[in-house]
Amino acid sequence: MFKVIYDLALLLYTAVCLPKFIWEAIRHRKHRKSFLDKLGLRLPSFNLPADNVHIWVHSISMGETKAVAPLVEQIRQQVPNASIVISTTTETGLGEAKRSMPELDHYFYLPLDFSWTIQRLVKRIRPDILILVESDFWYNLIHQNKKVVLVNGKISETSLSRFQLFSFFSRRLFSQIHLFCLQSQRYSSRFQTLGVAPDKIVVTGNLKFDQPFPHIDIERWKSDLGIQPQDKVITLGSTHDPEEDHLITALEPLLVRFPTLKILLVPRHPERFSTVAALLEKKKIPYARFSDHAPKQGNERIILIDAMGVLSACYQLSDIAIVGGSYATHVGGHNIFEPAALGIPVLFGPHMETQKDLVDIVTQGGAGRQVPLSEVSTTLEQMLTYPPLEMKQAGLKLAEEVHGATQRTWKSLQSFLLK
Repeated sequence: MFKVIYDLALLLYTAVCLPKFIWEAIRHRKHRKSFLDKLGLRLPSFNLPADNVHIWVHSISMGETKAVAPLVEQIRQQVPNASIVISTTTETGLGEAKRSMPELDHYFYLPLDFSWTIQRLVKRIRPDILILVESDFWYNLIHQNKKVVLVNGKISETSLSRFQLFSFFSRRLFSQIHLFCLQSQRYSSRFQTLGVAPDKIVVTGNLKFDQPFPHIDIERWKSDLGIQPQDKVITLGSTHDPEEDHLITALEPLLVRFPTLKILLVPRHPERFSTVAALLEKKKIPYARFSDHAPKQGNERIILIDAMGVLSACYQLSDIAIVGGSYATHVGGHNIFEPAALGIPVLFGPHMETQKDLVDIVTQGGAGRQVPLSEVSTTLEQMLTYPPLEMKQAGLKLAEEVHGATQRTWKSLQSFLLK
């Protein structure tokens, strides 16, 4: 009866959301590659050796997928007879999976969590274990897999409140997860509040602290982007609407104050590249698009990075980074550790509700600052005038101190994978 009620509720939710889903596909070109897959109308086929250990990894989007890549590589090395498939929720997540884990057996989108769809999918994969990454909890997905572990686990205050409101559902849901490898003690306490037994929980740290950063030929990149040796560079990373407008407005006086200042603008979602380009046209600021392979003239003040997978390179070219998702009220923040670990002083806004552990680590370590929008311009002016070398050194030191989550997580998973 419970499964029937859940399927009916999900069906109602889908019916309500489908018009928006279709509109975004038509108007903003979102979901176009994944539309049929997410509806369960086009399930993938798998050809996995029957004698292998079948491992299904499920992530959400780009950040979570990038973070789990070192752990997946560790599993591949330690379990040579493993067939590993990965599903994601977003198209950017699937693209990142193919980039950072090119040797997996299959990549696909997770369909909506209807019992009949997930049952068909499980029969095709025949997973020995499902590894969930961070916080994508679906009842049928968990229920229909015989062994489930959570890695890099977390749960926000908002999600905690919702699960507490429906405690009859959350207890049934989380009781079916066999191991919780969590980012911090903060999340351990929250899961225990939801009834998860302490002996199922181990705090292994944040996998994002271990993700490798591809080193680039900085001089070549600067030449390609028209960045001169005397230029100062600020990267606005993983921005959302309306952050580009607000942050560029805050930085416009600095473009006058510092004639050698350049901005690398990196929107979070590719379907917004054209929208952001139109914004720059409206502001009449000289700019170029990264995808335009013609040589940059050097007089561009903003480079719109309209490509995926190059944010880390942009950080490495920068003197200062501002991480988006923190000046928009509907996001909850993004990975502020990445630029800090590269030795780039990082600023971010007040809306970091889903990244509170990162805020504590980065700010207490002296590698970054949380700054309201009203103070962004004055803060950057000071940092550009007096480069904060101590923040750079603090970030590099911090990267060394917090490393090791991958090994701790692998140690916890060994009993599930090595038989």
